[in-house]
Amino acid sequence: MSDAYQIIKQNIVEKKYPFLDVENLKKQHLKEKNNLDFTFKNYIIIGIGGSSQGSKAVSNILRNDNIFYFDHLSSKQIEKTLLAVDLLSTGFIFISKSGNTSEVLTLFDHLVDELKSKLDLAKHFLVITEKNTAPLYSLAEHMGISIIEHDKNIGGRFSIFSHTGLIPISLISNNVEQLFLGLEKSLDNFINNDYEIVDISPLSMANKKYELISNGKKISVMLFYGDELVELGNWLKQLFAESLGKQNFGYLPIVSKMTQDQHSLLQLYLDGPRDKFFEIYSADYNDSNDFINITLSNHKEAMIKTLESENLPIIRVDSYEVENSKKILPQLGYIFSNSILEVLLLSELGGVDPFGQDAIEKQKNFLK
Repeated sequence: MSDAYQIIKQNIVEKKYPFLDVENLKKQHLKEKNNLDFTFKNYIIIGIGGSSQGSKAVSNILRNDNIFYFDHLSSKQIEKTLLAVDLLSTGFIFISKSGNTSEVLTLFDHLVDELKSKLDLAKHFLVITEKNTAPLYSLAEHMGISIIEHDKNIGGRFSIFSHTGLIPISLISNNVEQLFLGLEKSLDNFINNDYEIVDISPLSMANKKYELISNGKKISVMLFYGDELVELGNWLKQLFAESLGKQNFGYLPIVSKMTQDQHSLLQLYLDGPRDKFFEIYSADYNDSNDFINITLSNHKEAMIKTLESENLPIIRVDSYEVENSKKILPQLGYIFSNSILEVLLLSELGGVDPFGQDAIEKQKNFLK
C-alpha cells in the first residue's frame, strides 16, 4: 500500500488530477457562476451517469423539490413531469461530457420538438459539454443556446467538483462552495496521512477492500438507512464499478435500501454465498426523539449485531447529518473526495486504469 499511497500523493501534489485540483476548480466555478444568467423556479437536469448522479445525490439529501432529473428514457415519466411543472418557470440543463450521449441527444431532440412553440429555448435551455464537433455542442451553438464548456480532462464519474456537478447544485443552494471545504479537508488529511477516524480513511478502506477482493469477496453490499442517502449510493456504485471493473479486477457494488431490503434480500445476505462484505451508511436526524427515526436507528444497530454474529465483514459504518445545512455539504465534499482517493488507490493496487471504460464502448458500437 505504501507504494500506491506515495504515487497518488505525488500526483495530487503535482496537480496531475484535474478533478482534485482545488484552486483551479474553484476558479472555474466562480467564473461560470458569476457569468451565469439562468434563474428559474424549477430546473430539469437531462444527463446520464456521471453527468447527473453527483448533483442528484446532493439535491436528494438537500430535499429540494424544485429540481427534477431526466436520467432515463421513460416517456411516461417525462410527460408526467412536464405536465406537473410550470414550463415558463422552468430551466432545462443538458449535460454530456462528449456531446454524443445517445440518451441526452434523444431527449434534446424530443424536448425541442415538444417545447419550441411554448418557450424561448435560447432562454430556457442551457448546455454543459466539451467544445468539439459533437452534435450537442453544434446544435446548441446553432440555436443560440448558452454553453458552459466542460473540462476535457475530467471524466464524468470524477466530475462532481466541476461544472457538471456544481452548476446544478448552485441553482438550488447558495452554499455550494462548501463542498470545497470537504474536498480540501480530504486532500489535506490524505497528504499528511492524518485522520480522526483511521478505520474509514481512504488508505484503510482501500487496503481492506483489496484484501477482501483478493480472497474472493467481490460483492459490496451498501446498506442505506435513510432515503436521502440512496442517490449517494448510486453515485458510489458508478464510481467503483466503472473505475475498477477491468481485467477481471473490481467488485460489484449493490445499493440496498433499508429497511425495505430486509424483507427481500436479507435472507440471501445472511445465508447465501459468502462472497460479500458490507458498508453501512445512515442519516443522522436532529429529531432523535421521533419514534420513526428511533425505529430506523434500532434496525441499523440490530443489523450490525446480526452481521457480526454471522462473522460477515463490515468495513464501514458512517453517518451523515442530513438536517444540518452547515455541516452536510462539507461532509458530502469529504465523502466524494475520499471515495475518489479510494478508487485511485485500489486501481493502483489492482493494476488497472481507473479512467478508461473500453468495455462500455463495445455496447456503444452496437448502438451506432
